[in-house]
Amino acid sequence: MAVAVLTAGVLPAVGAQPAHAGPDKTTPSIDIRAGYLDIRLDSAGTVVGLEDIRTGVDYIAPGRAASLVSLVVDGKQERPTTVDRSGPGGRMLTFRNKAEHWKIQVKLVDKRGYTTFEAVAVDAPKDVDVQTLLWGPLATSISRTVGTSAGVVRDGDFAIGLHPLTDRTEGAWPQEDQDTGWESEVDHDPDHVSVGSLEEWSTAGVTPWGSVLRAFTFDYTKERQRKVRGYPIPVGPLPGREGKIAGSKMALFGASPEATPTILSNIAAGESLPYPRLNGQWQKASQASSQSWLVLGDLQTDNIPAAARFAKAAGMDRIYSLTTNYGPWESSGHYRFDSSLGGSDAGAAAAVDIAKANGVQLGVHTLSDFIGTGDEPYDWALIPRDPYVAAPADNRLVTGGTASLSRPLTAGDTTVYLDSGALLADGVHYGYLRIGDEFVSYGAAEQVGNEWKLNGVQRARWGSVAVSHAAGDRTARVVANSYGGALGNHAILGEIGDRLTTAWNNTGITGMSWDGLESASDSGWGAYGMAHLVNSTFRRINAQDGFISETSRMTSNTWDALTRASWGEVGSTSMDQVFKNNTYLQANFLPGMLGWISLKGSDSLLTMEWKLARGAALNAGAGFQTSVSSLMSGGENTTRLLEAIRQWETARNLGAFTAQQRAQFRDLTTNWHLTVVEPGKRWSLQQLDTDGKPVGAPQAVVAPTPQLDAGPMPAAAKGHLYEATVKTNTPATTRYAVTSGVLPAGLVLNADTGGIVGTPVTPGTARFTITAYQSSGQPRAQRDYKIDVTNH
Repeated sequence: MAVAVLTAGVLPAVGAQPAHAGPDKTTPSIDIRAGYLDIRLDSAGTVVGLEDIRTGVDYIAPGRAASLVSLVVDGKQERPTTVDRSGPGGRMLTFRNKAEHWKIQVKLVDKRGYTTFEAVAVDAPKDVDVQTLLWGPLATSISRTVGTSAGVVRDGDFAIGLHPLTDRTEGAWPQEDQDTGWESEVDHDPDHVSVGSLEEWSTAGVTPWGSVLRAFTFDYTKERQRKVRGYPIPVGPLPGREGKIAGSKMALFGASPEATPTILSNIAAGESLPYPRLNGQWQKASQASSQSWLVLGDLQTDNIPAAARFAKAAGMDRIYSLTTNYGPWESSGHYRFDSSLGGSDAGAAAAVDIAKANGVQLGVHTLSDFIGTGDEPYDWALIPRDPYVAAPADNRLVTGGTASLSRPLTAGDTTVYLDSGALLADGVHYGYLRIGDEFVSYGAAEQVGNEWKLNGVQRARWGSVAVSHAAGDRTARVVANSYGGALGNHAILGEIGDRLTTAWNNTGITGMSWDGLESASDSGWGAYGMAHLVNSTFRRINAQDGFISETSRMTSNTWDALTRASWGEVGSTSMDQVFKNNTYLQANFLPGMLGWISLKGSDSLLTMEWKLARGAALNAGAGFQTSVSSLMSGGENTTRLLEAIRQWETARNLGAFTAQQRAQFRDLTTNWHLTVVEPGKRWSLQQLDTDGKPVGAPQAVVAPTPQLDAGPMPAAAKGHLYEATVKTNTPATTRYAVTSGVLPAGLVLNADTGGIVGTPVTPGTARFTITAYQSSGQPRAQRDYKIDVTNH
């Protein structure tokens, strides 16, 4: 039984908290409770304490204190000089900078295990430019486990979390203000995942002295310059209130590490954030989130029945189309289905129906907001040209800096002269320019006198036409994606989200990727661009229970909507790196995944089981990248391979491997063979040498009979926060419920996580029964409990 209980004598709820004397006994302070976290502000609104109110331990990093909220005004961070508490229950904080004549009003709402902070009003003189609202950073001494994307830092006793609550509240620190917020001390690649640094989109940061938690909201009431790898890109404005920083909102909490998933679930559900489910269970708590699927490079409507047979033989119920590197589409951007799935939404819907009739679901690959141009300089087949770049090209394609032609340019010229070189700065992928409606690329640039000469120019790129241009014609740097294609601005991001929403709803497709998602940030919109694309799509899809989404980049603003990151590509990622990836996944409450690993009909069983053992070590699924034709060609060998996958995955998903066995699997020098003894219940595990010969005696692998923790539940105190978590001995649990009796009034059982959180309102003893329901035909588990609520 994992429990955390608030002891008597601690601070009462937010509305009743008094002011306290500061460390010098003269400076008044304000205490805000967020779950088990006491956030102490001094009279200037600086965070001077982050205390676990159960134990009295203060987790603020010594010597480092920042304002709870501040502003960037005219390019400079300005901190408040005073803070006052007012309103019913003291739920309004007013931060003021009296010298600069601005104020921020922050509304506090105490929820079940967390507190929300919303900047409901930001008032400043009309002649100043308020660019950004900054939350924190909160500087903590915690360094053991830093969930950078989830925004949770924890040690063995306590967890502190910051969670953005709107798409515009970016969980990160602005690239434009890297000289503030201790950014010079933040590790910009702490997780070492195979896709590179995630720090610029991460709520939590790692420092030499602990960690930071932070968020911000950028003002878009007018056009702004946002930086991408140091390169400024103009974005905005957004209409009406959509562009204002008022409305920036976040949640803060302190919790026991065991209860943290429950608090994150409460935040997502309570704040109307995306809440994807599988079999009725929140995906972050669901074992099914790590389910494997077949990634097929030759999937066609007419071979879906064969693909389904292979998937079912491997114990999978999902197949996934990767017929090209961008998926089964005529082009990325407008995302019209190609002939592999019938050439239309109706054709893809028919393919989904065939898949369902054969017992599987269908997923497809996407390249997020990449826009295909027809001649990307990448090392694989060209992406067909999308209508966004077809002449006349869409004026909403993203561009960066501008210059003017300093000399006329005839249709046949291959040298371009510009009057400025600012647009040629590093930070943007590739060298593309837009001159009128013509796209050109260049190889090298040099300054010659007052001009910038571009050599190696190729004309008429992306299907445009080479024409003559006059001196003085405007030239813009094209912001390309990492494959050399185009990107769209905010409106096109919205259109792509609209299109993918329509595709999934029209067809019944229930799996996808957000491959290349980082390009939505490269458009200049940062983490908000990614959230604008991902979250708006999820909120409108019909299949919010059963939809699986993978991503190339996990961000704090999309953490709620995304199912998983499956990093590890065929032939390019070592298993050592996969283990590093999974350390990150575990720290961020994400399902374990091996990534996409190769499966060929000709593979040896020894090699395949070597991979499967690593998946068992990490409780990680995989995308088995293969083709229908390869599996067909393997004959009986394919049958053996798929049966091995079935048995290893069944045992993994039931929690049949012991902790000792999983530790043995982490030794990459070992080989293993799993033999079924009783289907779905018992197996024999044999270690092998490199020749496939037995090493030592076989080990038993047994699926546990589902059981709940024995208890007892600790006592609660009337009027004080209570946390407890009931657990089963199997990951196959899908739902918890009180099936007889009642919890104490004020406490709620989270059906997805087994956490009990709340504030008891009356003393007494409550007796109740909790039932844990299982997947895979496993029997339910049931146990009686009681909670005594004391009067103090």
